[in-house]
Order: sequence, then structure tokens, then C-alpha cells
Amino acid sequence: MNKLLMLVAILVLSLGVASADSLPCTISGTGIGDAVKGTTSVTCGGLTFNNFEVLNPTGPNNPGVIDITGITDTECGSEICLNFNPNLQANDDVAFEFTVTGGIYNIDMSVGGQGASITEIACSVPVPTSGINYGICPSQDLLGEITVTSGEANQPVFATPFATTSPVYIFKNIGVGATGGLSEFRQSFETPEPISMVLLGSGLLGLGLLRRRSRKN
Repeated sequence: MNKLLMLVAILVLSLGVASADSLPCTISGTGIGDAVKGTTSVTCGGLTFNNFEVLNPTGPNNPGVIDITGITDTECGSEICLNFNPNLQANDDVAFEFTVTGGIYNIDMSVGGQGASITEIACSVPVPTSGINYGICPSQDLLGEITVTSGEANQPVFATPFATTSPVYIFKNIGVGATGGLSEFRQSFETPEPISMVLLGSGLLGLGLLRRRSRKN
């Protein structure tokens, strides 16, 4: 009985630690506040974000640069958040792509600024970045698509959770109208199995094994 109580206590403590501690987030190839590059890689909570590329910048003031301004796994509940600044002013447009590896369950996005919109697709295969199929995901490989505009609340890019395809290829068309600008948008990714659930499952398995052993004795 004492062993059983001890195991329960350890399980409760482990869950408390899992919910209180944040998962480590790291970035390489650039720094927070700097422009993403092809060598940029972000790792956070079991997910890896890489293969960043800024494509086809147009407009009178478009620098063709997208900065990564933050990565966190604590500000978005159980989700992992990436914050970006596309540095866009009126009549500027740009495309942006990257890859997510590790298995995701859902994606949300919010768009700041004024008069801006982002159309995003997620694809199970790389999205063409040249030729007649530029920016198009084949219908059989399309995981989801949505357009989010400035001022909307955080929107689910894919309201129906998709299978844990890995990697997932993200492609965005970002644009600002004749008035306004865009200096921030946030992308959040939900993983299918939080660490606390892993610990809970391990603890319950341990309880079952201990109970079975007690019965044999």
C-alpha cells in the first residue's frame, strides 16, 4: 500500500512540474529580432521550424525581409507561438514559406497592423515557388487554407484538426492595401500530445503494473 501511495505522489508531482515548466525553445542561424534566413532553425516543444524563405516582395517600400520577433510555448496556452514582423507598408506584398517537422494538430493565426491580410495554405508536399504552379498545393495534398485579416481575433487556420503529417509545408501570401501597414502576425501550433499526457499515461501504466505485482504477492 505504501508503494502505491508513493507512486501516486510521484505522478501528481510530475504532472505539476510538467504544467509549470516551459519546454525549451531555441533558435539558430539568426537571432530574435533579426531577419529569418534559409539557415534559420527554431526548435520548440518537439517541433522544428526551418527552410524559411521570403519570396517575391513587391511594393514601393518593401524590404523583402521578415523578422522573427519571438518564440514561446507559454503565451499561447498549450500551443507553440512564433511572432513575425514582415515590415510591410501600404501597397506592399510578399510571400513567405517554411517547414514544420514533428507532428502538429492544429494551427491558429492572428494578423496585426491595419488593412493587411494573410492567405495561408498548409501542404503535405513542398509548395512550388516558381513556374505556373507557383504557390499552389495540389488538392490531394492540401491540409488546409484560410485568409485572416487585420483586427480579427486569433483564427483557426484549420478548424478541423488534421492528421499528424510531418513535415508540413506552410506557404503564405501577405499583402497590405492602399492604406495601412503590417508589423506583426502570430502563428501558433498545437502539438497532438502534450508532455503532461505522456507523464499521465506513464504513471497510470506504472500503477497498473504495481497493482498486478501486489496481487501476485
